[in-house]
Amino acid sequence: MAETPSTVIAEARKRWNRCADAEQAQRERTLLAKKFRAGDQWPSALKSAREGAASINGAPPQPMRPCLVVDRLSQPVRQVSNTIKNADFGFDVMPNGQGADTETADIFKGYLRRVQNQSRGESPIEWAADGAIEGGIGWFRLRTEYVHESWDGDPKDPEAFDQELRVERITNNLTVYCDPSANRPTRSDALFLFITEDMDRDEFKAKYPKADIRGLEEFMATGDMPGWLDKDIIRIAEYWRITFDEKTIYQLENGTGGEGELPKGAKGKTRKVRKPIVKGSKINAFEELETWDWAGSRIPAIPILGEELNVDGTTVLRGIIEEGMDAQRMVNYTYSGAMEIFALAPKSPVIAAAGQIDPYKEIWQTANIYNHAYLPYDPIYLGGSQVPPPMRAPFDAPIAGAVELMRTSEEAIKATTSTGDASLGNSHPNERSGRALQSLQAASDLANSNYPDNVRRALIYAAELMVEIIPKITRPGQIIHIMGMDDEPEQVMVGKPFKKGPDGIPQEAPPDVTPELAKLKESLYSFYDPTAGKYAVTVTVGKASATRREEGAAALGELIPHLPPEMAAVATPDYVRQLSFPGAQKIAERLEKALPPQLQPQKDGDDQPDPEQLKQQLAQAQQQLQQASEMIKTDQVKQQGAMQVAQVKAQTDGQASQMDAQLKMAIAQLQAQTDLKKAEMDNATKLQIAEYTLRGMQMQAEIDAREQQLGAQQQQQAQASSQAHEAGLAAMGHVGSRDEQDSEQAHASAEAEQARAAQAAQQDAGMSHEQQMAEQAQAAAAEQQAEAGA
Repeated sequence: MAETPSTVIAEARKRWNRCADAEQAQRERTLLAKKFRAGDQWPSALKSAREGAASINGAPPQPMRPCLVVDRLSQPVRQVSNTIKNADFGFDVMPNGQGADTETADIFKGYLRRVQNQSRGESPIEWAADGAIEGGIGWFRLRTEYVHESWDGDPKDPEAFDQELRVERITNNLTVYCDPSANRPTRSDALFLFITEDMDRDEFKAKYPKADIRGLEEFMATGDMPGWLDKDIIRIAEYWRITFDEKTIYQLENGTGGEGELPKGAKGKTRKVRKPIVKGSKINAFEELETWDWAGSRIPAIPILGEELNVDGTTVLRGIIEEGMDAQRMVNYTYSGAMEIFALAPKSPVIAAAGQIDPYKEIWQTANIYNHAYLPYDPIYLGGSQVPPPMRAPFDAPIAGAVELMRTSEEAIKATTSTGDASLGNSHPNERSGRALQSLQAASDLANSNYPDNVRRALIYAAELMVEIIPKITRPGQIIHIMGMDDEPEQVMVGKPFKKGPDGIPQEAPPDVTPELAKLKESLYSFYDPTAGKYAVTVTVGKASATRREEGAAALGELIPHLPPEMAAVATPDYVRQLSFPGAQKIAERLEKALPPQLQPQKDGDDQPDPEQLKQQLAQAQQQLQQASEMIKTDQVKQQGAMQVAQVKAQTDGQASQMDAQLKMAIAQLQAQTDLKKAEMDNATKLQIAEYTLRGMQMQAEIDAREQQLGAQQQQQAQASSQAHEAGLAAMGHVGSRDEQDSEQAHASAEAEQARAAQAAQQDAGMSHEQQMAEQAQAAAAEQQAEAGA
């Protein structure tokens, strides 16, 4: 029974066909842009027609016609591409989660800079960016490699399996087939991806001696099929795919949780979690040649896009070439037409009289081909007058229209590629100032700024993938190489506390040095844990390192004249060294030697003391160390005593404060009670005074009533007495003398006077009684106030 392809191969075939169908139109445009940039700019039919043809079946032969290629597109492409190559894309890593710290973020940053520096030989990012500018898309990839390519040591040594990251370029961007469902700019949502590769048959047999020799001939599409493919070539492919490990987790209302469904009767929430698992395989037409697991969560292939459009649901990618193709064809056609006009235009004919040039016909027949030193002729006379010498008839080729069309086509190139004269090195007579040219240059750069922005986006995505991978491929205690901002290499250890040795190589700390101790500022050790916390990545765009060095030298040159003489003398050798002209290093060394001894830089090995001096210095150092230890102990005792005194003082101050608060509370309570008692006594006194006043008013009312009653009685008595007297007199029949009347009036007056005296005595008695009651009430209130104060 014949063998059948495995499930992986069947899945790969199905997915590849889907990619090839979806990308066919895009691949044709990208391939056309590649050929156009390489000089194949004429349509094949027009090019064949201009190559000429021999006479066939009596038809006249077709002469060759000009078919020029005046490339005006390469300069705008190089302008944008070199801008990206000249930029310095710097990685910046920042802590972004619990457990992350700035020091470890700097280690990540240095690691990324080293990976970037190692890849400069291949320039994978610049190559991919150039592909995006050219045809709309370019690719580069991440790869892990063993630190030691060949290992002759003990296999048990953990260093034998240490890994590090690499960034590699993908030479032909059309060998990549990406999941057509992925629509993010970084294609981070792709679930599968192919990278095809063509291997020599002998190399294939040597690398995979047991494999079936059948290549993936059907894994070929537009732009991915080499013209030299023959029976000695076997096509294989890298097949990347992502699967998911799904599980359910729950969280109760109290904050606890776990895996699985929510327990019965419990209240909380659940969710499904999908953990991506990335697998890679190398396959041929029949089997998996290699298989591996990728430590990251996404496929490590990163695209750089050009201009991305969506036309009727289909993604269209294009670069500068496709935008300027028609304008470039105009340039080619107009230049070729102008040359054709010159080539086919007749030469100015010579007008000569019959017989003037007959003896010299061989010379005159080549007059339009060669530059003869002289052209002889015979003078002729007609009617006694000499005929003028031979002369050329004036003739102008119709080239003015062609030149104007050439100028128009040149402007079309600038318009379609968004590249102005300032970017191409041309200047307009009306734009002579440097500021005007800089503004035009900035406008042109802004018109094509989408390409550097796409590179920056791709680098951020690549850095995120690397930051995710680094903790997974490094072991605790591994020494990694990083690079600082000044491209200075450095070695650090991750996962364990360490300190730098004399040679700069990290040395593992003793077991009693914990990570917590190593993180203290006063500690001599360092500790970096890349597995703790999360980190965010961004990419900054600056100038190239050469430009930064030039800017640094210029800044130092401006700073030196403002420094004091001694500092200026110290900085001048560094300034000369950074200028990098021939002989700058020697001049800088001579300037350093001319400095005073105290200002000259100290070199390793200078002024080496003899052994006796070293012993004396060692003894002095030990003595100082012992004194320092005693001082430290004394300081510790003092510190302990001071701490105890502070504690006692704090306790005493606390107790005093507590007693003071209690005393203030007691005084406040007593004051409140006193105020309450005083208010009660005041109210009682006022009540008694009111009662005494009321009683006095009642007694006064009784006295007034008695006085009125007494006065009425006395008046009645007087009237009765008067009436009786008058009646007696009348009865007696005579009237008394005036003396008798006076005695009666005197008697009445005396009685009235007695009545008024009695009334006054009664009033005085009532007022004295009322006054006595009031004085008694005031005395009682005074006694109560005295008792309250006591």
